[in-house]
Amino acid sequence: MGESAVNAGKVVIVGRPNVGKSTLFNKLVGKRKSVVEDKPGVTRDKIEDFAKWQNRIFRLVDTGGLMPNAQDFFLPKVREQVEKELPSADAILFVVDAKEGLTSLDEEIAQMLLPYKDKVFVVINKVDSKGAKQNLYDFYVLPFRGFYPVSSIHGHGLAELLDDLTEFIKTDEKQKEELLKEELKDIPKIALIGRPNVGKSSLFNRIVGEERTIVSPIAGTTVDAVDTLVERNGKKYLFIDTAGVRRPSNVEYGVEFFAVNRTLNAIERSDISILVIDGKEGVTHQDQRLAGLTFRRGKGLVIDINKADLLPVSPDEAERQVRKRLFFVDYAPVVFTIATTGEGIDNLFSAIDLVWEDYTRKHKTSYVNNCIRKIIRSNPPPSYRGKPTKIYYAFQKKTRPPTVVVITNRIESWKDHYKKFFIRRLRECLNIHYAPLVLEIVEREED
Repeated sequence: MGESAVNAGKVVIVGRPNVGKSTLFNKLVGKRKSVVEDKPGVTRDKIEDFAKWQNRIFRLVDTGGLMPNAQDFFLPKVREQVEKELPSADAILFVVDAKEGLTSLDEEIAQMLLPYKDKVFVVINKVDSKGAKQNLYDFYVLPFRGFYPVSSIHGHGLAELLDDLTEFIKTDEKQKEELLKEELKDIPKIALIGRPNVGKSSLFNRIVGEERTIVSPIAGTTVDAVDTLVERNGKKYLFIDTAGVRRPSNVEYGVEFFAVNRTLNAIERSDISILVIDGKEGVTHQDQRLAGLTFRRGKGLVIDINKADLLPVSPDEAERQVRKRLFFVDYAPVVFTIATTGEGIDNLFSAIDLVWEDYTRKHKTSYVNNCIRKIIRSNPPPSYRGKPTKIYYAFQKKTRPPTVVVITNRIESWKDHYKKFFIRRLRECLNIHYAPLVLEIVEREED
């Protein structure tokens, strides 16, 4: 985690056991990370994660339930840990239970929080419980910044709390940008690309589950690139919708010219492109050009034959024709969708997962070299001017895309046909079937 992430606005949750601190924590960070159980004292160690609200990010710390006079060995340690967190907190969420009302233990904790009263937000939880309303105003005697009746389980009242909280702990714009980068760095970034009017915007809307972009039968309606974070089956994906790309001769200088540039930029900053093809029209020259752009930039690719209900041939024949026209990206999985109904969306996500797994696959140097030895044992690189070509060693330089460097004595020996063969065999050995594999040949003088 980067230094700026560590220095993000810090919000500490405190309160006695079983008032719903962990439930509140999980709701605010958007995942089940803090253990929730209907038993006092379950949370003992502090748990941290990032929470977001209205493009603002803060670090949230869930602490153990405070029981100042308990005999349990761990709980005094919890109090000591909480007291260490309070001075550095930018804000404190003091969670209480509306169902039980103000207790003596709440009052003891309030005494501990008095030195920080200007940054304490009283979160009155479980307001949806029976009898909670009659206890609600007991808490307003506490001398703190604000009072927020909420239901952590159902999320009621949290918007008002978060509005005030994020306004109170304003995040620096530069820091916010760096935090977002930190959060998104391990999430696949996916660009939706394709010619105008192939159903790309309809597909994007179906993926994100709402009307985020204008869907129109008029070709070229979408001119902006839009980033949307999508969570599906417990996995996160960042989708980049883009304007449709026309043939260069049909692009007029102005809005559409810049839309094309945005599409190219989206490909650059994506990990995987989904090339949306009109199933009725098949692969066009422009589709080939877009596939070529992803290939040359080492991006993962999923080929989506959209409008599958309008195919003029069988699905098998349609895929055969697509494979033939896009032979240079034979690793890309092909899926069929009907964006208007959502048919095939599950298969699309499965294909994305396959590509991402291979796109981020990493192998040890020893394993890569074993693969190299197997390949050259059966089919060594050709000699050059009568002199043998040697391979000294190889290693995987990086992922995204997986890139293998081969150190050799004669770079001239590595003709295109042999490199294609070598990559094909290397794919099999490294188990990289659905993503591009980049081969870099580096020459080293013989000893």
